[in-house]
Amino acid sequence: MRLDRTFPFRGHRKYLHSASLLDDLLVLRGAHARRVDMKFFHKTTHQVCYVDQLPASSHVVVAEWHDAGGTIHVIERDEPIRDVVAYDEPLLVEMFQLHDRHVTVPASTPGFTRAEALIAGFKHLLHNVIFPGIDRKYVFVRTRFDQCPHGAFDITFSRKIGDFFQANITMDGRGAGQIFFGEWQ
Repeated sequence: MRLDRTFPFRGHRKYLHSASLLDDLLVLRGAHARRVDMKFFHKTTHQVCYVDQLPASSHVVVAEWHDAGGTIHVIERDEPIRDVVAYDEPLLVEMFQLHDRHVTVPASTPGFTRAEALIAGFKHLLHNVIFPGIDRKYVFVRTRFDQCPHGAFDITFSRKIGDFFQANITMDGRGAGQIFFGEWQ
């Protein structure tokens, strides 16, 4: 199987935003989007395709998605991304509530997806509560969850592992998954 996908840049970013892939795969995989484990390996400025077989080593693997239905490899294509859509992350994070070691994402974030809220929420927590005043750029590298967080959810900082940062995702006080960021160097 090979499925070419076309994405725009989001806002001022000049790379494919991870939420674009996460949102797209959640819709595409439908009922199979359970027990998800998504890892990112490579930042790209190009369009991608989804394949179900690991490609030759000459291909750039951007990400890998595992779910209840199997594995999808996200492969960089030769075509560059040209279009841009608006994305106002500061407006999104204004909807969150910061606490001691966690951030609460409300049940509704009008104009934004759950994937955008999940990714922006952890980054906001890292910048403003966990490591305030440290000039560090974070990059989303992995998430694992039984199902994509819906309704209100919390993201609680768990630990720093070398250059990586982990948080736990909870809904209704129950564990729903984890999210990981790395330090962009």
